[in-house]
Amino acid sequence: MEKPSKCITREKATELSETWWITRGKAIEKELKFKDICAVNFSIEELEAYIAYVKENSKDVKAPGISIWMGTYAKNENSPGYSTVFLSPTKKKAPGTYTEDENDFEENEEIDPLNHGQGVWPPGIY
Repeated sequence: MEKPSKCITREKATELSETWWITRGKAIEKELKFKDICAVNFSIEELEAYIAYVKENSKDVKAPGISIWMGTYAKNENSPGYSTVFLSPTKKKAPGTYTEDENDFEENEEIDPLNHGQGVWPPGIY
């Protein structure tokens, strides 16, 4: 199988991670007074099952896709309110319903998002 064209090097991934820590991670830690997660893991099996679910429920959708959203759990007695990510199905917008500087896709609200990956702990640079 050919490597996808949007793959990046491990060095570039480390650079992106370091920049996130410098520009955001340290500010989050300073404000919240705890280290927050900066990566969430889903197994290949979980991702394949979700992609199959999105495909199955997107048969009449032009160019289905998936957005990865950042979120935060509510603070409670067991957690200070760690970050998370969730995956949300998307679909192409109808021509003429968006401007040149807007995304040409929107959330597909007919399909449920996916959450509950495992936060990578301890947090650190990639």
